[in-house]
Amino acid sequence: MLKKTGRVLAFITAIVFIVFSIGGIVGAWWLSSIASDVTLKVFSVVETGIGVVDAGVTRVETLIDTSRTEVQQAEQTITTIASNLQANHPVLTALSARLETRLGPTVDNVQEAIAPVRDALVSVSNVVSIANSIPFIQERAPGIDKLDNTLSRLGDTAADVQQLRDTLRAAAAGQADQLTQEAATTLTTLTSRIDARLTEIQANVQEIQAEIAALQVRLQTLKSRLLLIYDLAAILVTLMFLWVIYSQYIVIRHHIRLFRTPAADAAASAPAAPPEAEAAAPAEIPAAAPLPTELTADPGQEKTG
Repeated sequence: MLKKTGRVLAFITAIVFIVFSIGGIVGAWWLSSIASDVTLKVFSVVETGIGVVDAGVTRVETLIDTSRTEVQQAEQTITTIASNLQANHPVLTALSARLETRLGPTVDNVQEAIAPVRDALVSVSNVVSIANSIPFIQERAPGIDKLDNTLSRLGDTAADVQQLRDTLRAAAAGQADQLTQEAATTLTTLTSRIDARLTEIQANVQEIQAEIAALQVRLQTLKSRLLLIYDLAAILVTLMFLWVIYSQYIVIRHHIRLFRTPAADAAASAPAAPPEAEAAAPAEIPAAAPLPTELTADPGQEKTG
């Protein structure tokens, strides 16, 4: 009876382990799916911010190229006419009008374009900091200080551009005979300083753009690696639980076979006779062997013959 109860308990335990293993397989893939969704959402936010930064930086670089072209052309024009400003007064007037309509608004557009880039870069930095709490993630977003330095340099450049515009406007508005070599020197000094600052700003922007591109590649690789780890972990857990299910299936088959052979089980479990009873049992007397024919013949007949 105890063996039968033990088999029933083993049978029930095996079924419980099988159910638990099936639930473990489902749970493993569910957790893998949840982890993948969270990872994709985190990386999606970062990739969106990176896209904004990349687009903004590209636009800023284009505007800086345009500004540098205008400044360099203005400097060449001023250098060309510096020897005779009075005779080239109409050229100064045209140059002043051109800088008013092109250089000034372009520099202002650079400042407007770089502001959302900073906001997006701050968002990327914050999300990367949060993502670093996930195992296997240790990333670094492009530094905000470099972009802040770029904004500061843009402010100085905008002031120099405004001074250049004012100086050139005053020279163009003055009398031709009042234009001196000192005015030409002032203008060329301003254009050279503006071009140098724009070059520095452009270098900073290109560094930020390179860091953003490198970060984008690293994040793409990291995202693929994390998704692969999630899938491999789910597969490993699935294989482990499948082994548990198989082992419990073997246990169930074994006990079912024992349930189907009760007679053999009863014979195997019947108690053996005690040795005292075997010793007390009377020994069986063997049957007497038949006497030979010669011995059973009549002795009288032997004498007669």
